[in-house]
Amino acid sequence: MRPHKHLILFLTIINLLFYCRGSEAVDKGIKMLVIPGGLTAEKLPEPGSRGARLYASYCSQCHNLPNPKMHSTDDWPIMFEKMTEHSRLMAGLNPDIKMLVPNEKAEIISYLTRNGFVALPGNAALLKGPDAFKIIWFCSVCHAIPDPKQFSPQEWSKIVDRMNDYRNKQGREEMTKSDRDAIINFLTKKLR
Repeated sequence: MRPHKHLILFLTIINLLFYCRGSEAVDKGIKMLVIPGGLTAEKLPEPGSRGARLYASYCSQCHNLPNPKMHSTDDWPIMFEKMTEHSRLMAGLNPDIKMLVPNEKAEIISYLTRNGFVALPGNAALLKGPDAFKIIWFCSVCHAIPDPKQFSPQEWSKIVDRMNDYRNKQGREEMTKSDRDAIINFLTKKLR
Protein backbone atom coordinates (compact mmCIF):
# COMPACT_ATOMS: atom_id res chain seq x y z
CA MET A 1 0.00 0.00 0.00
CA ARG A 2 1.13 3.53 -0.67
CA PRO A 3 1.70 5.77 2.38
CA HIS A 4 -1.40 7.91 1.75
CA LYS A 5 -3.56 4.76 1.68
CA HIS A 6 -2.32 3.93 5.18
CA LEU A 7 -3.34 7.39 6.32
CA ILE A 8 -6.81 7.02 4.80
CA LEU A 9 -7.24 3.59 6.40
CA PHE A 10 -6.07 4.95 9.77
CA LEU A 11 -8.45 7.93 9.62
CA THR A 12 -11.35 5.69 8.60
CA ILE A 13 -10.77 3.42 11.59
CA ILE A 14 -10.49 6.40 13.96
CA ASN A 15 -13.77 7.83 12.62
CA LEU A 16 -15.56 4.51 13.02
CA LEU A 17 -14.30 4.12 16.57
CA PHE A 18 -15.25 7.68 17.49
CA TYR A 19 -18.68 7.77 15.90
CA CYS A 20 -19.78 4.28 16.92
CA ARG A 21 -18.89 4.13 20.58
CA GLY A 22 -22.36 4.57 22.02
CA SER A 23 -25.35 6.68 21.16
CA GLU A 24 -24.49 9.62 23.40
CA ALA A 25 -21.19 10.14 21.59
CA VAL A 26 -22.75 10.56 18.19
CA ASP A 27 -26.02 12.41 18.76
CA LYS A 28 -24.82 15.39 16.73
CA GLY A 29 -22.41 13.54 14.48
CA ILE A 30 -23.01 10.63 12.22
CA LYS A 31 -26.52 9.98 13.57
CA MET A 32 -27.68 13.26 12.04
CA LEU A 33 -26.23 12.32 8.67
CA VAL A 34 -27.87 8.91 8.58
CA ILE A 35 -31.33 9.91 9.85
CA PRO A 36 -31.75 13.69 10.06
CA GLY A 37 -34.05 14.62 12.92
CA GLY A 38 -35.38 11.22 13.80
CA LEU A 39 -38.07 10.37 16.32
CA THR A 40 -37.97 9.92 20.05
CA ALA A 41 -39.17 6.56 21.37
CA GLU A 42 -42.34 8.24 22.68
CA LYS A 43 -43.28 9.48 19.19
CA LEU A 44 -43.03 6.09 17.52
CA PRO A 45 -46.22 4.32 16.46
CA GLU A 46 -47.40 1.97 19.24
CA PRO A 47 -44.90 3.58 21.65
CA GLY A 48 -45.66 1.21 24.53
CA SER A 49 -45.32 -1.96 22.51
CA ARG A 50 -42.41 -4.35 22.96
CA GLY A 51 -41.52 -3.94 19.27
CA ALA A 52 -41.26 -0.16 19.58
CA ARG A 53 -39.17 -0.41 22.76
CA LEU A 54 -36.77 -2.92 21.19
CA TYR A 55 -36.55 -0.89 17.98
CA ALA A 56 -35.73 2.27 19.94
CA SER A 57 -33.21 0.51 22.15
CA TYR A 58 -31.21 -1.25 19.45
CA CYS A 59 -31.49 1.04 16.45
CA SER A 60 -30.65 4.26 18.27
CA GLN A 61 -27.20 2.89 19.10
CA CYS A 62 -25.91 3.92 15.67
CA HIS A 63 -28.37 6.48 14.25
CA ASN A 64 -31.44 8.56 15.01
CA LEU A 65 -34.71 6.63 14.89
CA PRO A 66 -36.46 6.73 11.54
CA ASN A 67 -40.21 6.74 11.44
CA PRO A 68 -41.27 3.19 10.50
CA LYS A 69 -43.16 4.82 7.62
CA MET A 70 -39.79 5.73 6.11
CA HIS A 71 -39.68 2.30 4.44
CA SER A 72 -42.27 -0.02 2.98
CA THR A 73 -43.64 -3.12 4.63
CA ASP A 74 -41.77 -5.12 1.95
CA ASP A 75 -38.47 -3.27 2.38
CA TRP A 76 -38.22 -3.34 6.18
CA PRO A 77 -37.21 -7.01 6.57
CA ILE A 78 -34.41 -6.58 4.00
CA MET A 79 -33.34 -3.21 5.41
CA PHE A 80 -33.39 -4.52 8.97
CA GLU A 81 -31.31 -7.55 7.98
CA LYS A 82 -28.67 -5.23 6.48
CA MET A 83 -28.64 -3.10 9.63
CA THR A 84 -28.38 -6.19 11.84
CA GLU A 85 -25.33 -7.31 9.87
CA HIS A 86 -23.86 -3.80 10.13
CA SER A 87 -24.35 -3.75 13.91
CA ARG A 88 -22.74 -7.18 14.20
CA LEU A 89 -19.68 -5.84 12.38
CA MET A 90 -19.65 -2.66 14.48
CA ALA A 91 -19.87 -4.70 17.68
CA GLY A 92 -16.49 -6.14 16.73
CA LEU A 93 -15.09 -2.61 16.99
CA ASN A 94 -17.15 -1.46 19.94
CA PRO A 95 -18.16 -3.77 22.79
CA ASP A 96 -20.84 -1.27 23.94
CA ILE A 97 -23.08 -2.16 20.99
CA LYS A 98 -25.85 -4.48 22.18
CA MET A 99 -26.68 -7.38 19.92
CA LEU A 100 -30.13 -8.75 19.19
CA VAL A 101 -31.28 -12.20 20.16
CA PRO A 102 -33.45 -14.06 17.59
CA ASN A 103 -36.85 -13.48 19.21
CA GLU A 104 -36.10 -9.74 19.54
CA LYS A 105 -35.19 -9.57 15.87
CA ALA A 106 -38.50 -11.18 14.91
CA GLU A 107 -40.39 -8.79 17.21
CA ILE A 108 -38.75 -5.71 15.66
CA ILE A 109 -39.35 -6.91 12.10
CA SER A 110 -43.00 -7.58 12.96
CA TYR A 111 -43.30 -4.09 14.45
CA LEU A 112 -41.70 -2.42 11.42
CA THR A 113 -43.81 -4.31 8.89
CA ARG A 114 -46.99 -3.43 10.79
CA ASN A 115 -46.05 0.25 10.70
CA GLY A 116 -44.26 0.66 7.37
CA PHE A 117 -45.91 2.19 4.33
CA VAL A 118 -47.52 0.25 1.49
CA ALA A 119 -45.39 0.41 -1.65
CA LEU A 120 -46.50 0.28 -5.23
CA PRO A 121 -45.31 -2.82 -7.04
CA GLY A 122 -42.35 -2.07 -9.30
CA ASN A 123 -44.45 -2.92 -12.34
CA ALA A 124 -47.39 -0.67 -11.34
CA ALA A 125 -49.02 0.92 -14.39
CA LEU A 126 -48.94 4.39 -12.88
CA LEU A 127 -45.11 4.25 -12.74
CA LYS A 128 -44.89 3.73 -16.51
CA GLY A 129 -45.77 7.24 -17.73
CA PRO A 130 -43.45 10.23 -18.11
CA ASP A 131 -45.05 11.99 -15.14
CA ALA A 132 -43.59 9.27 -12.88
CA PHE A 133 -39.98 10.24 -13.66
CA LYS A 134 -39.53 12.77 -10.83
CA ILE A 135 -40.91 10.51 -8.12
CA ILE A 136 -38.77 7.63 -9.33
CA TRP A 137 -35.67 9.86 -9.61
CA PHE A 138 -35.94 11.47 -6.19
CA CYS A 139 -37.80 8.96 -4.03
CA SER A 140 -36.57 5.53 -5.07
CA VAL A 141 -32.99 6.42 -4.11
CA CYS A 142 -33.91 5.86 -0.46
CA HIS A 143 -37.08 3.78 -0.42
CA ALA A 144 -39.79 2.10 -2.49
CA ILE A 145 -42.38 4.26 -4.22
CA PRO A 146 -45.34 4.63 -1.86
CA ASP A 147 -48.91 3.94 -2.90
CA PRO A 148 -50.44 7.45 -3.21
CA LYS A 149 -53.74 6.34 -1.63
CA GLN A 150 -52.21 6.19 1.86
CA PHE A 151 -52.19 9.93 2.50
CA SER A 152 -54.21 13.05 1.76
CA PRO A 153 -52.84 15.83 -0.49
CA GLN A 154 -51.99 17.89 2.61
CA GLU A 155 -50.09 14.98 4.15
CA TRP A 156 -48.20 14.35 0.89
CA SER A 157 -47.14 17.97 0.79
CA LYS A 158 -45.67 17.72 4.31
CA ILE A 159 -44.04 14.37 3.57
CA VAL A 160 -42.38 15.60 0.37
CA ASP A 161 -41.08 18.71 2.16
CA ARG A 162 -39.71 16.58 5.00
CA MET A 163 -38.01 14.21 2.54
CA ASN A 164 -36.48 17.15 0.67
CA ASP A 165 -35.14 18.46 3.98
CA TYR A 166 -33.60 15.02 4.64
CA ARG A 167 -32.01 15.12 1.19
CA ASN A 168 -30.50 18.52 1.98
CA LYS A 169 -29.10 17.37 5.33
CA GLN A 170 -27.61 14.27 3.73
CA GLY A 171 -25.93 16.30 0.99
CA ARG A 172 -28.12 14.86 -1.76
CA GLU A 173 -29.52 16.77 -4.70
CA GLU A 174 -32.44 18.85 -3.49
CA MET A 175 -35.72 19.12 -5.30
CA THR A 176 -36.43 22.41 -7.01
CA LYS A 177 -39.88 23.92 -6.54
CA SER A 178 -40.75 22.50 -9.96
CA ASP A 179 -39.57 19.01 -8.90
CA ARG A 180 -41.52 19.24 -5.65
CA ASP A 181 -44.68 20.36 -7.40
CA ALA A 182 -44.36 17.58 -10.01
CA ILE A 183 -44.02 14.95 -7.27
CA ILE A 184 -46.93 16.29 -5.23
CA ASN A 185 -49.07 16.59 -8.37
CA PHE A 186 -48.22 13.00 -9.30
CA LEU A 187 -49.13 11.71 -5.83
CA THR A 188 -52.34 13.71 -5.45
CA LYS A 189 -53.50 13.16 -9.04
CA LYS A 190 -53.33 9.43 -8.45
CA LEU A 191 -55.72 9.85 -5.49
CA ARG A 192 -58.57 10.94 -7.78
